[in-house]
Amino acid sequence: MSLVLAATIQTGCMTRSVREVVWDDGHSKILLRSQKKGGTRIARGFGHPVAIAPVRMTHILSRIDMRREEGRREPAIPTDLLYPFGVEITKALALANPDQEVVVQAVRRTKRMGIFDRWYLTSLLLFVKDDLLYIQVSRIDWEIPPRRKERLPEAHVGEYPHAHRLLPDQAMTLADPQTLAVEWKAPIFKKPTRTRRTAGGKVLRREILMESLEDDTVFEPTPSITDQLTPQQLRALADLEEARRDGNVTETEYTARKGQILRGEPGRP
Repeated sequence: MSLVLAATIQTGCMTRSVREVVWDDGHSKILLRSQKKGGTRIARGFGHPVAIAPVRMTHILSRIDMRREEGRREPAIPTDLLYPFGVEITKALALANPDQEVVVQAVRRTKRMGIFDRWYLTSLLLFVKDDLLYIQVSRIDWEIPPRRKERLPEAHVGEYPHAHRLLPDQAMTLADPQTLAVEWKAPIFKKPTRTRRTAGGKVLRREILMESLEDDTVFEPTPSITDQLTPQQLRALADLEEARRDGNVTETEYTARKGQILRGEPGRP
């Protein structure tokens, strides 16, 4: 009996991760992750929720470069991921509470001999603290072993599974070799750019073109989900999630309606 009791107490004191999926398109996923010890959420002191324009987030991501060991300077985030990441990360930061960090997992497939047979993971971790946006790029095009496809590794603060180094641009500083502290309000992030290296080795930046939202478009922060929700709010959230899965609401409508429910505001009839 004493051994069973000790095991129960030990389990109750263990730290565990609590995840909330805010975006999943079948290939890429964005989570809000917090930590609980026993039944108590661990305070992290992040500056969330925070409203950042999606186009500004896209521009920040476009300016992150990296170098793999002795390799050349290259963009850390693939161009085709910049805009969807900018939009969905912005939504996640607007939904996050001060204890939740944003976890990003992006999977791409490659073809060989006419079939998709290789899968690659890019993973990020983001949070805002002291008015700086911290972006940790943990994995960049890491080939996923077949046995890991169902449970992809997540990025964690201070874990460096691969030997690459981020290269800071203007309004960015290195917090560690794979984490940038970004002054996200800086004017430099009004335009998206990519690195170009000249024959003489000089690093230049060129503007890239992409469809994007206006710079003053933001997703307003919404209250986080707590244990204090009424049965009516919980039912409304469940109905909203079902409508989202069935494609009956857009992501923008989903975010706005979720905020209304959490704030207890009357919604659409």
